[in-house]
Amino acid sequence: MHNISKTILLLFLGLLTACANMPTSLDQAKPEVSVADFKQISAEKYRIKLRLKNPNPVPIPVTGLNYKLQINDKEFAEGESKESITIPASGEEFLEVDVASNLKSFLGGGVDAVTTLFKRQVNYRLSGNLSISDSVPQFPFEQTGEIPLGLK
Repeated sequence: MHNISKTILLLFLGLLTACANMPTSLDQAKPEVSVADFKQISAEKYRIKLRLKNPNPVPIPVTGLNYKLQINDKEFAEGESKESITIPASGEEFLEVDVASNLKSFLGGGVDAVTTLFKRQVNYRLSGNLSISDSVPQFPFEQTGEIPLGLK
């Protein structure tokens, strides 16, 4: 009987230790969203490919997102996607959104526009919220970087 008590105590302590090391919420490791690709698909329409990274050891079911995209510190596009996808555990998934805008008039004229077009890349700031489910609060995200221009 004494050995059974020790075994139960060891199992309980092992379970307690395992539970203590599990993340209590996704807040400890929030999903990351960034721009993976930016392509012109018509005169004034662009396809933005978003990369969603999950640093957590469990998959994340995304039920939608809203976003704002700034290019060279100017508002370029905003919108939302209701597409449901699952980001695999410790992995990434991609989501494409189409936006309407005229990048050439958006960039304007002058030296900055010529330099941007010559470099064929722009600085971006992407911000928004990921929706996981109706019962879980949205996860805010913000990412900055450079993306190449896929102009026709």
